Amino acid sequence: MKNSRSCEDERHHAPLNSILEALGEEFHELWQFTEQLQVSLGPALMTVANNPERHRDVQSLDLLAQRLAVLEKYMKNISRLLPGDWSVDPNTALNKVTLSDLQHRLKGASQQVEPGHEAGELEMF
Repeated sequence: MKNSRSCEDERHHAPLNSILEALGEEFHELWQFTEQLQVSLGPALMTVANNPERHRDVQSLDLLAQRLAVLEKYMKNISRLLPGDWSVDPNTALNKVTLSDLQHRLKGASQQVEPGHEAGELEMF
């Protein structure tokens, strides 16, 4: 939140409600991804679910989807409750995000980052 910082510090600030809204959007996308994964893996999951030792793992995937959906709503609702003039400098936290496309979206950027293979990048095969 704003306090007695110099103008130099504040030029890097972003509205806190926008940051939380972006996090909510990420939770939404992860929820959709998890739901699609359950649909795609449905037949295999049903087979695995018959194994008593793996039944809890299959249930955990469903619980993950449910929790992501709730976290999306929670973040978005909190973002709407905050005063619009509350802001923070998110750069220190963003520097900890190693997936460049995620970091780009959390910064509020609208264009897609060129694909690359930076440290910490997920490589799909």
